[in-house]
Amino acid sequence: MFSNRMSQAKSENGEQIEANNSQGDIEDSIDSDLALLPPPHRSIGTRLQLRRLSSKRRLILKWLICVSAIFLLLLLVPRHQMIREGQPIGGSRILLWNVANPKHSYQCHCLVTSDRGGGIIDAIIFDADRPYSLQGLNNVRRTPNFLSVFAAKKPLSLVKNSVSTHAQSKFNFTMTYRLDSDLIWSDHYFSLRHKSYKRVNKFEEPNEDFMINMSVVEASKLSLKLELKHKLAVYMMDNLVNDSTLPPQTPNYLQELRLHMDFSVIHDCHERIGCISYNFMLIVEPSYCPDYVHPQFYLALANYVVPVLIGGTNLSQLAPPNSYINADQFHTPKDLAAHLIWLSTQPDLYEQYFWWHSKYQIQLNRQPYCHLCRRLRENREVNPATEFVYWWTQYKCPVPSNFSV
Repeated sequence: MFSNRMSQAKSENGEQIEANNSQGDIEDSIDSDLALLPPPHRSIGTRLQLRRLSSKRRLILKWLICVSAIFLLLLLVPRHQMIREGQPIGGSRILLWNVANPKHSYQCHCLVTSDRGGGIIDAIIFDADRPYSLQGLNNVRRTPNFLSVFAAKKPLSLVKNSVSTHAQSKFNFTMTYRLDSDLIWSDHYFSLRHKSYKRVNKFEEPNEDFMINMSVVEASKLSLKLELKHKLAVYMMDNLVNDSTLPPQTPNYLQELRLHMDFSVIHDCHERIGCISYNFMLIVEPSYCPDYVHPQFYLALANYVVPVLIGGTNLSQLAPPNSYINADQFHTPKDLAAHLIWLSTQPDLYEQYFWWHSKYQIQLNRQPYCHLCRRLRENREVNPATEFVYWWTQYKCPVPSNFSV
């Protein structure tokens, strides 16, 4: 009895399977026929399949649109922030009085412009490194407590005297390289590592084991740079250094120095691998102005070259100790040459001049007017012009001492 039921079930299953196979053959035949027919004559099943396929395509398209929208938002958000930060707050405007080419820019929420008739001005910058005149100043619309800014990056001994013969001045704010300025203004400055926004005002003493404080990558990079050294010294031509600006003894000093050591003379550091192949860069500073750092000083350090200052002032508050060599510490050019030649043969001692890489970084001042812009937003009191007269006259660039030859 049980076996009869089993055989009956198998028979029924067989008939069902055969029916299904037959149905599948019919559907395959119908699908193949429908594929030859134009769309209006397709079956309902085929239309459902097309709808499902179309639905998948729509879903994929929606995902692509969403991803594209997110990508565009990521691109536009920084731009939106930049535009928002670029808009001046409270109408703060800084006028560049003597700029060669007219320009407009936004720095730290202030409009920096050279348009003298573009609105009420909060501060006017007179760049003393370029020729300028005060003519037309009274025609500019200004706020009651506007700042008349005397700005200079070059030595003050080389710029125009800003005080009239009657000891009068139009300036009530200073922005120069001098440390006693209202704002310190320079193209480069030292900062702590990973804190580029803050200028270092006091430097630590050198650390002989400075490599320990550097990562493996940084230490390896420095070692590779120093391995490229195969030339002794270089002297780079400078437009500020000429017969009229140099002390009378300086040319003789360089000639005497060249009798005892070889050094190259170049115009810039942009040839092939730059100046990195040199151990030392000879830098002649004619001004002897306190607080002034020659631009070639930063150029040398940026190219992993030790600066050798011939002339110049005390840089103890302006650069890390043992990052440069001062020619004033040697009695004669012959003594200086002997020291440089000897030091170039002592890689361990020479390496110590780069200890500051473990602690500090050289930063480029990309937005030089940001600090002034922040000052404009503060509750400030305008300094009287008489203070500027004192600031100018009490600070002298002394005549350099005679070089021994």
